[in-house]
Amino acid sequence: MLLKSLPFLVFSWLVLPLGAQVTLVVDALPANTPEEDSIFVAGAFNNWQPGDPAFRLQSDGAGRFFITLEPDSLPFEYKLTRGNWERAETNAFGQFLPNRRCERSRDSIHLEVLNWDDLPVNPRLGWAEITVEDVPDNTPPDASLFAVGDFNEWHPDDPDYRLEKQEDGTFKVRIPLMSDTTYYKFSRGSWQTIEGQRNGRARVNRQLILDGENSRRVTVRVESWEDLAGNPINFYTFLLLLAAIQGLLLILAINTLQDNNRAANRVLSALLLVLSIALAGRVSTYSRDIFNAFPRLLLLPDFIYFLYAPIFLLYINRLLRLPSRVSFGISRWHFLPALLQVGFYAPLVFMPRADFISDVVNQNLKPFFASWGGIALAYNTVYWFVCRRAIRQYERESEDSHALGHNLEFLRVAMWLTLACLAIWGATYLIGGFGLAFGLNLSSITDKTTDALWVAFSFTAFVLGYYTMRQPEIFKLPATDSSPAEQRQAEQEKAASMNEEEMAAIKEKLEQAMRKSQPFRNPGLTLTELAETVGASSHSLSRVINEGYGMNFNDFVNSHRIEEFKRLVQDEAYQNHTLLAIAFMVGFNSKSAFNRSFKKLEDCTPREYLKSATL
Repeated sequence: MLLKSLPFLVFSWLVLPLGAQVTLVVDALPANTPEEDSIFVAGAFNNWQPGDPAFRLQSDGAGRFFITLEPDSLPFEYKLTRGNWERAETNAFGQFLPNRRCERSRDSIHLEVLNWDDLPVNPRLGWAEITVEDVPDNTPPDASLFAVGDFNEWHPDDPDYRLEKQEDGTFKVRIPLMSDTTYYKFSRGSWQTIEGQRNGRARVNRQLILDGENSRRVTVRVESWEDLAGNPINFYTFLLLLAAIQGLLLILAINTLQDNNRAANRVLSALLLVLSIALAGRVSTYSRDIFNAFPRLLLLPDFIYFLYAPIFLLYINRLLRLPSRVSFGISRWHFLPALLQVGFYAPLVFMPRADFISDVVNQNLKPFFASWGGIALAYNTVYWFVCRRAIRQYERESEDSHALGHNLEFLRVAMWLTLACLAIWGATYLIGGFGLAFGLNLSSITDKTTDALWVAFSFTAFVLGYYTMRQPEIFKLPATDSSPAEQRQAEQEKAASMNEEEMAAIKEKLEQAMRKSQPFRNPGLTLTELAETVGASSHSLSRVINEGYGMNFNDFVNSHRIEEFKRLVQDEAYQNHTLLAIAFMVGFNSKSAFNRSFKKLEDCTPREYLKSATL
C-alpha cells in the first residue's frame, strides 16, 4: 500500500497542497534599526508592495518579529523592508541582497537581517583602525589608496574605504569587523595596482584577527605595488636563470665531445633538461605578467620531485656500469610516482585560470603543495641512500679507491650537494611544522629556506659545468668495455706477471717524474693520477712502490714531500716562511698530517729536525 501511494506523496511534496502555511521568524535586526519602524515582507504574493499593511510582521515583545504566509505556489521569492525599497535589507556590508527564496513548505523559517540600505553599515563586532606607516618609494604622489577586503566584497576602489593621509605621512582607514578574522589588502584603485610582496610577487591576503581591544588598532606597511615592482630579475632569480641556461648549454657540450659516453650522457641530458625546466619555471613565478598570463608555470618546478632521483640513479648505473643487484636496477616502475603526481596535479592544470590564480595567491593550495613536497622529501631521501649504496658497492668491488678515477670523485661531489639540498628541504618542513604546532607564522623563514634550497639545487648545473671544463674524460667512453671486476682482475694479473726489467723500467720513470714534475706537490694526488703520469696501470705502480721501496703509496708520496720540505727549509729564499707554510707548499694539506708523516718517516718532529740541522 505504501509503495502505491509513494508517487502521490512525492508529487504532493513538490507541488504544495492548498492551504499550506509558512511562518517567517526574524530572530535579529541590526542594532541601529529605529525602534519606531515596522518590518514588512514583500513578494509575488502581494505584487512586491514594500509597505503593505497586510504583510507587516508582528513583534513578540522579546525582539523577534514573525508573520504567517499562505502562498499560492512554491517556490516563491521575498524580501524584508522597513516600508519602502529605499529601506530594504542588504547584506552584511550594506550592499544589494538578492531576493530570499522559499523552496518548500515548512513550519517556520528563521531569518536574520544584517543591514539596511539607508542606514550606515552596522558591523557585528565593531570597527578596526588600520594605519599604513610606510608605502613604496615609487608610489605616485597623487595616488589614492584603498582598503579592499571581504568587508566590501573586494571592490578595489570603494570610496568608503579610501585611506586618509595624516600630517605625519601615514595613512589611516576604518573597516567594519563582521567576524573574528577579516581578510584585506591595499590597492591604488584597481586589481592591476594591488599591493605585492617585497620581491614584487603576489602577496597573500592580510588577516586581522580579533583578539581583544588592542587588535582593533593595526599598523602595517606596504612593501610593493605589483604594477610598479620593476624588473623581476634580482640576484636570486638571475642565479637560477643562469643555472637553467647553463644546463641547456651543457646538454650540447657533453653530447658533442669526441668519444662521448652516449649511454650515460643521454641520461645526464635528461637530468639536465628536467633541472633547467624546473629552474626556469621557478624564475617565471617572479614575473607578475608571466604569472598572470601563464599561472600554471608555477607547477613546473614540482614535477622534478619524483623525476630527479630515479634519473640520477639511472645515470650512476650507466656511468659506473653497475649490475642490477647493486642498486635495485632501474626500470619503468621507478617513474610510477611521477605519473601519479601528474594525475593528482591534472585538476589544477584544467582549473579556470582566475580560480587558480586566486587559490595560489590566497594560499588555498598550500596544504596540497606542502603534502606533495613532504612525500617527495621522503622519496628523495630513500633514493639518496640507494645511490650511496650503489657507489659504495662500486668502491668495494674496485678495492683500491685511488683507482676509481674522476668519475667517482664527480659522483661524490654530486651526492654531497644532494645531501645539502635534502638537509635544507628537511629544515624547511621542521620550521613549518614547529610554527604550525605552536600557532606561529613562520612563513617568512620557510620562504627564505625554500629559496636557499633552490639556490643549492641550481649549483648542480654549475658543478657539472666545472667538471665538463676540468675533467671532460668523465663524459667520454672508458678505455675498455670491461666491467670493474674484469678490469681489476686483468690489471692484477698483469702486475703479478711483471719481470724485474719491467719493474725497473717503471721505477725509473717514476723517479724521473717525481724529480722533474714533482707531482707530490698536489695535495690530492691519487694512485691513478700518478700511474697515468708514469704510463703504467695503478696495480703495476702499486707493486713497484711496495716491492721497490718497501712502502705503501701514501708513505712513498709523503717521503718525497718531506725531502722537499727539508731542502726548502734550509734554503735562504724560504727563511721568512713558517714551517707550516713550507709544508703546504710541498703538498701536505693539514698540520696534523704533516707532523704525523714527518714523525713516522724521520723519527722526530719537524722542529727537532730543524734544531739538529742548525747545530
